[in-house]
Amino acid sequence: MTAKIVISFQSYWFVGTGREAGVYADSIPVKRKLAVECKETESDVSGKTGQKRGEQESFVMVPCVPGKTVKGMFRDAFETACRNEWFGEIADTIILEDCLFGMPGPDKHDNKAPGRFGNPGLLHFSTLEISDAVKAYLYKNPQAANELYRTVKSTAIDAKTGTARNMSLREYEVVVPLTLSGELSFDEEKIKGLGFSGSDDLITRLNQVAALITELGGKRTRGFGQCVIKVERA
Repeated sequence: MTAKIVISFQSYWFVGTGREAGVYADSIPVKRKLAVECKETESDVSGKTGQKRGEQESFVMVPCVPGKTVKGMFRDAFETACRNEWFGEIADTIILEDCLFGMPGPDKHDNKAPGRFGNPGLLHFSTLEISDAVKAYLYKNPQAANELYRTVKSTAIDAKTGTARNMSLREYEVVVPLTLSGELSFDEEKIKGLGFSGSDDLITRLNQVAALITELGGKRTRGFGQCVIKVERA
């Protein structure tokens, strides 16, 4: 059984890779390749008047949100809902949380604290991608992919002097507000075994906790990543 997850970003956002981009930016967002139409181009050869025909690269890099990021945000929201007894007794919902989102495996570095037996959970989140309409446009107009990104700068202010701290300037590549979607898959029979009446019941509960997810990605406390998340029937 599958459902659809739709996330609509309302502000600049990024899910960081942890990598730098040299002098361009101190942080770049997660991207993936998108195949585009190849077009023949003409370019100068070593400054000579002769022309050489070639082809543009057959792909562009577009933003995405990894499934593990979405899963983590849903788990945090579900845990908050459980602590506030949205779905019954806390003891029961903790078990429900582990069944839905998985449990960590044994600690391989400490035989005295092996932990619980790991499992991936019953909910499987795919990578969230841009819409088919945007993909189709980029296929014909690959140069437009550059318009999906902006760079922003930030710096720390010295509380005593009111001026920027030395060496504190940072630059980030961010993504413009977009709507992305992906799949949520699960075994409906196993879901019923946890007490849900069916897929509709699960989707309803996930939408309830999704209301707690108002930001996603990096620099959430600085106004980035404001979003609305919905879970729909596929």
